Amino acid sequence: MIIMYRILRNCYYFMIYPFRKIGVIIKQFLNFLLPNLLFILSKRVNYKNRIHCNQKTLLTGAGHIYLGENCVFGYKLGGFYRGGSIELQARYKNAVIKIGDGVATNNNVFICAANHIEIGSDSLIGQNVIIMDFEAHGINPKRRRKIGKIGKVILGKNIWIGNNVTILKNSNVGDNSIVAAGAVVNGIFPSNVIIGGVPAKVIREL
Repeated sequence: MIIMYRILRNCYYFMIYPFRKIGVIIKQFLNFLLPNLLFILSKRVNYKNRIHCNQKTLLTGAGHIYLGENCVFGYKLGGFYRGGSIELQARYKNAVIKIGDGVATNNNVFICAANHIEIGSDSLIGQNVIIMDFEAHGINPKRRRKIGKIGKVILGKNIWIGNNVTILKNSNVGDNSIVAAGAVVNGIFPSNVIIGGVPAKVIREL
């Protein structure tokens, strides 16, 4: 039995494993490199080699995007995996999106920066999360077609953002904090707390 196990294990490593690696390379090409070829050639994205895109991940806009090492975008077993996409949009020329090392997202995430959005290393982002650092339209009825106020979004390291969360301009969430599912975040929150609600407030300390 031990000999048979070793034979099967060797067959896996020498026959099946290389095909799995090829599959990963093909998925990477279809979900990241091919859709973003023009963006990559424009040198407006800085990324390290270990980027894993399980769902199609689109880089759009006229600004710059920085992706850390070993980031994972999309989850094959997550909801609405098929037919959806993740979009990182640095909308204007001076807009910047910075994502730290080891950040992982679920499916159908939209991050849109008119100025500056930063997500700390090792953070987890749930499904259907929206992060924007500006008001899409002006409050004044006569300027409704113009862009509204612009701010920043700074999210700390090792935070966990639940499903269906919306994070608005001038939000700052400290390291290790958790944002409960469905929250609308607009404000400054410390490290090591759980926040939730509409609008979000501190529920308790960790």
